[in-house]
Amino acid sequence: MSPKSLLRHKLCKSNLSEFDGHPGFGKQGTEFKQLIKDHSDLEEGIRRLVLCSGKVYYELDEERERVDGKDIAICRLEQLCPFPSDLVQLGLRRYPNLPYRNCQEEPMNTGAYSYIAPRLCTAMKAMGRGSWEDIKFVGRGQCTVSLDFIQVD
Repeated sequence: MSPKSLLRHKLCKSNLSEFDGHPGFGKQGTEFKQLIKDHSDLEEGIRRLVLCSGKVYYELDEERERVDGKDIAICRLEQLCPFPSDLVQLGLRRYPNLPYRNCQEEPMNTGAYSYIAPRLCTAMKAMGRGSWEDIKFVGRGQCTVSLDFIQVD
């Protein structure tokens, strides 16, 4: 299901070049994109990685543009089940040793966090990248959507 607010959102559209048919992590062609990496190709200078899915991405991206937050990368996890562990590991390897957040619009006890957290933990352990305590949750129960809350430790 998708919120109707994204039907006419100026950023929620595909470029013609995205329909080129080349599969892979960087260019996934016409297939459904399970994980959409940050639109910035910069890996140096990034100090925080945010994993989210759905419409909250567009709110975070607008806020990032507003405050000129070029040091925060936002990756969209668009397929939750089955969990794309291999693509998540590729995304985490792209930004080694960065703190990251799992952001969702809903409070912790609703939404996808309870499903994603153990699977994300398994992907992190397979990479030797931390444990359950390293998964930081950010959601509506804590604050409004802004980049300020993502930087809370």
